[in-house]
Amino acid sequence: MTMERRAITRVWGEGSEMINSKSEEESSAKQLKLSERTVENVLEDPSLPVSDEGSETMNLKNEEETSAKQSEPVGYNEEFELDDPPMSDNWKYVNWQKCASSLWVVTKSPYSCDWIKDVLKSEIFNEYKSDEKMETFKIGEDWKFRKSVSSCSCVMFCFESDQWDSESSREVEDLSSYYGLKNVIILLSEKTPDNCPPGQMNGQHNFPVLNFSKQQIAWYKDHLKFYSMKIEKMKTILIGSASWTQGHKVGIFSRSSESEYEWLKMKLKSEYFRGSVENVQSYYISNRGFQQFMTDVSNCTFGILYHTKNRGRINITDVTDSLYDEELDYMSSMMNKNVIVVVDDLNNGSDEEKSRILSSQPSIKEKALDLFLFTTEEKTLVEPLVKMRNSINRGTIK
Repeated sequence: MTMERRAITRVWGEGSEMINSKSEEESSAKQLKLSERTVENVLEDPSLPVSDEGSETMNLKNEEETSAKQSEPVGYNEEFELDDPPMSDNWKYVNWQKCASSLWVVTKSPYSCDWIKDVLKSEIFNEYKSDEKMETFKIGEDWKFRKSVSSCSCVMFCFESDQWDSESSREVEDLSSYYGLKNVIILLSEKTPDNCPPGQMNGQHNFPVLNFSKQQIAWYKDHLKFYSMKIEKMKTILIGSASWTQGHKVGIFSRSSESEYEWLKMKLKSEYFRGSVENVQSYYISNRGFQQFMTDVSNCTFGILYHTKNRGRINITDVTDSLYDEELDYMSSMMNKNVIVVVDDLNNGSDEEKSRILSSQPSIKEKALDLFLFTTEEKTLVEPLVKMRNSINRGTIK
């Protein structure tokens, strides 16, 4: 086909008119300025507007480039040419690694997160390994933060309670949106009331909020390490006494109700004891059921004799009105001494108190691998940390 009888559709405001050209030479000089690609696209799509001057012709290549730029997710540009979110002052961060993901603890200067570092090094957060390093930087200027934070498992923003205001809330929301953070937690500390329950921040994202009082933080600094050492020793005993890879079948034996030691049962079932504990069962000791007690013992490879001071006093064995003389002796003989004794709800769980109990009740040392003392305060103050751990791992507070 020759070019002499070519039909070009020209679109105007309300309608269109067919212009028949006798030859290519008779075409307008202005029409000749159109590129071959532009003419072909106009022919294929009559809806594209073309004015007499050709100024409204669409440049498809520029359109594609513009569209691609608009579709780029904010915060993911490798060149980091985007404007930084507004920041009021320097921030600090600590990064904890967990398998392939990361936990970032971020705070505004000059607030110290040292107590949080101690907490995350405890057995409660055993899945994290601290890099033992805290750096100071402006978040918007730090390439490492930009590169890593959008894919991390959780970012925890820490404030003293009097620092948390509408400006801080706005900054956290801006940072969350800018970096595409999926799991954000707000931690308020130091000046919050004792035993302040977790709350919710009013805002677009409704970030979970965890509150810690001065009393709690002081205990974490002074006593959490001692508590963690007890749990670590218990784990070491279980691992050392097992002769197979499946771990022990642990039985908790007590005259107390299961609700009294539910915390211990859950701890033994946690990830921390994986490999040393196969399963955990509870067994009630009755005055009239020694035959049943012997059957229960035969189902276990490791026994825990549990006693709570809420029953009145520490009378396990060797003392007047002792509660577990026969039971401790039988468990020790049948389990090859794979037994520990746990005394709970004490006011004093120190090594000095442990020595005093072992001195007055020597059968515990003779027939059990060890004695563990836990205070009411330990159980009460460890619980918020478990809530924190669950919030970090799942992004929720339950």
